[in-house]
Amino acid sequence: MRKFRILLAAVSVVAALGPGGLRAAVPDPAPPALRLPEVAEPIAYSLDLTIDPGQAGFHGAVDIDVRVKQKSDVLWLNAKELEIQKASVSMPSLASGTLTPRILPGGTDFVGLAFEQPLSPGPLHLRLEFTGVMDETSTQGLFRQKDGEDWYAFTQFESTDARRAFPCFDEPAYKVAWNLTLRIPKGTSAVSNTLPAADTEEGGRRVVRFAKTPPLPSYLVAFAVGPFDYVDAGKAGAGKTPIRIVTTRGKAAQARYAAQTTGPLLERLEAYFGIPFPYAKLDQLAIPQTVTFGAMENAGLITWAESILLAPSAEETVRFQRVQASINIHEMAHQWFGDLVTLAWWDDVWLNESFATWMADRTLIEWKPEWHEDARRVEDTSRVMFTDALVSTRKIRQEIASDDDIVNAFDPISYQKGAAVIAMFESWIGEEKFRAGVHAYLVAHANGNATERDFLEK
Repeated sequence: MRKFRILLAAVSVVAALGPGGLRAAVPDPAPPALRLPEVAEPIAYSLDLTIDPGQAGFHGAVDIDVRVKQKSDVLWLNAKELEIQKASVSMPSLASGTLTPRILPGGTDFVGLAFEQPLSPGPLHLRLEFTGVMDETSTQGLFRQKDGEDWYAFTQFESTDARRAFPCFDEPAYKVAWNLTLRIPKGTSAVSNTLPAADTEEGGRRVVRFAKTPPLPSYLVAFAVGPFDYVDAGKAGAGKTPIRIVTTRGKAAQARYAAQTTGPLLERLEAYFGIPFPYAKLDQLAIPQTVTFGAMENAGLITWAESILLAPSAEETVRFQRVQASINIHEMAHQWFGDLVTLAWWDDVWLNESFATWMADRTLIEWKPEWHEDARRVEDTSRVMFTDALVSTRKIRQEIASDDDIVNAFDPISYQKGAAVIAMFESWIGEEKFRAGVHAYLVAHANGNATERDFLEK
């Protein structure tokens, strides 16, 4: 694996003179172990990135409006495998206009900003300029792939990989609006969570400024750059949500099934939740190859392993249709249960994933009874019981104490066992009461965060 360094703007220890002569050097504060300290929180982001999929390197700047919650002389953010080239801070109370903090090393996941005088509670504006490298082997963070003769750039930020693409508060509870600008080569296009608000040319590059997002955590932000083909899949739902299937060059014909079924499935989910689709558009984006994930529920931009989303007409078997539709429902269900209302911390991953798994089973049973999804659901439940019977098995909801715990939470216990528990709970309380509770939960916490307890209280 490549190793990168956080660019240090100053030496890591400071010698000070006192009445008794030279004092011992003062060490830098240690970075956080897992979670950011509750010193500050983001209010809004503006992210400007220059990306050429044909080149490994990228660079950009992020402006973050921050609310300082308690007095501190160090502000920690998440950053991984990035070079922080410049940092500046402005506050309404500053007569000088800006401060230039000292950049502290933060191990593999953090970067610190140290100030000569402690920051007082209140608003500030933070700007960071940085560079990074798009990976060509993994599919985490911001990565690139070649398909045919063309290069493409994609993102995968769940769970903790937005920090590989830009410095941020990379935890699900920090849910705010984002403004994204991408500077890309001519002859390419870009997609993100929202539709473009402006598309111009500057300095020989295409500049795409996307509409401001609703509140999103960093792990649900997504974008891609390349010479894409677009398939118009029509509009669906109460808000006439525009739907597109986005493929690499020359593969639009393979999107037939996804284009045909996404709209009707979206409308079924809308009817169940009793809430219109929560985002202005829905793109389904095919990635040539993925590692560790098959599809991802980014708000308004679901990303897929190409082999699951697309198929030549001769390979569009019933098995392909069943798998594609099931995953499509799962990821679209997350647009409400996971995106509109987001978990507060990763210990509630099970609730997100079990609900979406249960919803996919439930919807397919009604939509395609000839597929006998009820029998497959029993098979899945029986299979996960072997895992559940092991002495080493974990609880459905388990405290997250390390990065490994986050990774381990995305397993059959969260998906299949959790879905079985949801089904049992619905059977016990009754279908209509359960659906009313789901609706109340989503309305109460829309565009915010919630916990398992919040769900059960509804």
